[in-house]
Amino acid sequence: MSGTCSAKTSRTRPIAVATCMILLGAVLGGSAAAQDAVYRPVVGESYQYGIEVRVVDVSGNRGPKSVLNQRCRLRFDVTQSDAAGWTATYYSVPFYGSKPWSRSSLQHWIESKRARLARPPEEDIAVPPGLPPHAAEMHKRMRLRSRLADQDFITKVDHYPGLFQFCEGQILVSPQGEITQIVGPGNLPLLLGQIARVPLMRLPPAGSAEPSFGYKDTFEFNANFGNDDVRTTEASVLSVITPRKASGEGLVAFDREFEQAGGTTAGIKILLSGSGFGEFSTELSMPYRGNSDFKFEGAPYFDAPGPFSVRVGYHYLDEWRQAFFDNGFLPTNEALSAEVLPRLESQHQLAMQRQLVGRKPELDAETKQRADVSAPPPYDSLLQQTLSKTLARFAEKEKSEDAEEAKQAREVTSALKSLSTRWDTLRYLATLMPRTWSDASGSFKVNAVLVSHADGRVTLRRKDNGQTITIPLNRLSESDIDFATTFGKPAE
Repeated sequence: MSGTCSAKTSRTRPIAVATCMILLGAVLGGSAAAQDAVYRPVVGESYQYGIEVRVVDVSGNRGPKSVLNQRCRLRFDVTQSDAAGWTATYYSVPFYGSKPWSRSSLQHWIESKRARLARPPEEDIAVPPGLPPHAAEMHKRMRLRSRLADQDFITKVDHYPGLFQFCEGQILVSPQGEITQIVGPGNLPLLLGQIARVPLMRLPPAGSAEPSFGYKDTFEFNANFGNDDVRTTEASVLSVITPRKASGEGLVAFDREFEQAGGTTAGIKILLSGSGFGEFSTELSMPYRGNSDFKFEGAPYFDAPGPFSVRVGYHYLDEWRQAFFDNGFLPTNEALSAEVLPRLESQHQLAMQRQLVGRKPELDAETKQRADVSAPPPYDSLLQQTLSKTLARFAEKEKSEDAEEAKQAREVTSALKSLSTRWDTLRYLATLMPRTWSDASGSFKVNAVLVSHADGRVTLRRKDNGQTITIPLNRLSESDIDFATTFGKPAE
């Protein structure tokens, strides 16, 4: 059984959101500090967010199964803002893996997948003439797996256009974050409302700090299960907001608990419950970051019923945070910390180095997995030097007149270039992230970005005036020494 749903809320003008998951009209809401917390974005300004959606099927007997892990960027361009509320046009950019699509590339990709799926399966997996039996069987299996992957991709595109298509429209929002109108495509059937809704948390009715507050949204559903089988139900989401400590100055923070009441369609009971947190920037007069974790069951996901575990997260993106988000990393100040990005210990560096010096270098599975989740080694380390020399050596072998030798060289460089590129990307991102640098005593502090590290000295660029300063490495705090030696490289 499969189906899609539409909904409208009784609190606002009826809005088609094509969803069975009725949560995200205001993903999160609340306030936690003695500061005014109202939406008053600046007319003419753009506010950009990185959004990530993860869906996990938790109904199977073989453990959780990842169903969807997708990112997109969302931009609001504010056209009107006053005490009565604000209006903005919105525009979303979908991602492929961790990279944003271009419009032409995405359109070509989708059209090519649809064209392939339009061909009869027997034609699509047909075996080229002359292949031996074992090769023919392998060809069939590979083509079938590829076809199923294409079908899965197109199904997600059709069900979640807000995440897989460039969507634009207009949105009207009250000073407390209640959406009064939304126009344009971008619905996410089954699980989420329009993508433009995701960051727009609900704030206290008075616009100032309150111990806690709650609200109720009531929705009417039209669930379409195919063959003109449309069923209607009504449900409501009850939300309770509790203040929490904010992560920094200029932010108000809160927790949210929510649960659905009602929602039965012809014997199918749709259930929703969960929790979330969010932070609102009083400087931006817009949301800053947050996420929502919830359980959803009773309605179908494609051809399978729930339950599903869902996480929806968002982050406000300034210049450096966008660079992190666009490269697949969380755009937070902790993204490059040792807790989030473990350092490669000496024994792991030695193991990798030994595997790189063979006739055909190849990292074993455990070593590669560790390298893929860890920070790069220091730029002047023996491991980094070995990787660079190995890549140069096999780049030369790619020019060999011996076809087999050239092929093996290409295989080696292809595998090692991805690792080298990841290390280079992390070092580049480290030069964009502002952080507070201090000496060992804590008496000296400066907000700056890393420029370079060489010969026992660290060069920083101050954020307040743009000037560069150079400091002996041994004068810095332990965490700063770790950051500089891990990500720093000589000035170019």
